[in-house]
Amino acid sequence: MRAFSLKRMLVVATLGLCSISAYSDNSAQPDGSFQSVCINSWMDKGKQGTDKVDYKNFGEKYCACASTQPMNTEEEINHAIQICLSRTLLHDAMDSLEEEIGLSDAKANDFTEYCQDRWSLIYPKQTDEDKKFTTSYCGCAQPKLMELIKKSETITDKEYDQSIDAIAAECSGTVKEEPTDSSTPTTSPK
Repeated sequence: MRAFSLKRMLVVATLGLCSISAYSDNSAQPDGSFQSVCINSWMDKGKQGTDKVDYKNFGEKYCACASTQPMNTEEEINHAIQICLSRTLLHDAMDSLEEEIGLSDAKANDFTEYCQDRWSLIYPKQTDEDKKFTTSYCGCAQPKLMELIKKSETITDKEYDQSIDAIAAECSGTVKEEPTDSSTPTTSPK
């Protein structure tokens, strides 16, 4: 996938993070201020969606991820947008899949449905080109996540989260995974 395709799909997130880039210096602003401004910006951009609760929950996870990323330059902001939206999308899809179906009962088409549902939540008015991208993105993640599900009982929660983060980086295009001590807060398999 090409990086510009993901960036185009991330218009909502870009507008939200760019409007809060003044808060990106964590030493100047406490994390609570960044989180609050990020969530408010996220919610302002999501007025066309129908599921406000899920949209806000997604935004909270997205903003938690963004608060852990460096955002001192335009390039760092764009990287944070790409990596956090991709991570949050996959973590959220996997959490929903686990809660509603159960990971052990999940089928490949279940994941694809949940992945595309998450894209529709954050980007409800998709063009045909956008739909091709989301299908391609979910198609990239689906076999890797199904393989992860098979291993989920034999790895730690941290390894599970890191694996999802790595898949998110791989499927989001040219974003390279950078190891961090933090990831998008999620509920991992027990």
